[in-house]
Amino acid sequence: MTPDPILSVRDVHRDYRRPRTSLRRPGQVVHALRGVSLDVSPGEKFGIVGESGSGKSTLLRLIAGIEAPTSGAVEVLGQSVVGRPERQLGFLRASLQLVFQDPMSSLDPRMRVRDIVAEPLVAQRSGDRAWRAERVHEVLTAVGLGAEAADRYPHQFSGGQRQRISLARALAPGPSILVADEPVSALDVSLRAQVLNVIIDLVETFDLTLVFVSHDLAVVRHVCDRVAVMHDGCVVEQGPTAELYDAPKDRYTQGLVRAVPTLRRALAGATAHDLTGRS
Repeated sequence: MTPDPILSVRDVHRDYRRPRTSLRRPGQVVHALRGVSLDVSPGEKFGIVGESGSGKSTLLRLIAGIEAPTSGAVEVLGQSVVGRPERQLGFLRASLQLVFQDPMSSLDPRMRVRDIVAEPLVAQRSGDRAWRAERVHEVLTAVGLGAEAADRYPHQFSGGQRQRISLARALAPGPSILVADEPVSALDVSLRAQVLNVIIDLVETFDLTLVFVSHDLAVVRHVCDRVAVMHDGCVVEQGPTAELYDAPKDRYTQGLVRAVPTLRRALAGATAHDLTGRS
């Protein structure tokens, strides 16, 4: 029996109106999302890929309840996210946590690491001070930093270590869903594999559901069980990772897969392809 999805998006549209260019002409409407639907099962590692401007980050903001869709439904843990005031989204703030692309800009430089990691626990009024201190120690150890990192500031760490701090903060409230938005794209190539392996280990250790967003198909293939491909605000194809990469059906997906550099193509002198599938 297939379990109920932990995250469900149904026919979601999101429109934005650009500022007026004159008093007589209203601003142009931009269709950022157009009929997006997807389900994520408990414990799944689900990838969302696409070019910049395809709608990936907009979709994440709707899933996290930061913005509301123009139409459509978003459910997390069987509860609707759409149309609820912030005071009724406590279940979402506790069950879904975000990890952002640039760790330095997402960490307050004036706060010590212990306070950064404990911040969601304080906001959600979880436990007393002693329990929070113990939880901070636990998650810092889990991401490979250790208790000695707690008294330092973000600028005293490397980029990869700062992303581990972001992961520790996301883990602290004990979420069910971890949403990672381009979590390694701001890191040096030498650090990406380390942070990716940490994410995979944390998902398994803490029994998390992972939603992993990236423009890098090679990274998504390494991390995810299933993938949705977005283009121009739509999901053009989705399915198991190996199946989608080995036999993509949509023309846009075929172009994306061919655009991934491989040693075999380099040695064969393969010609470049655009993302519409034309050579």
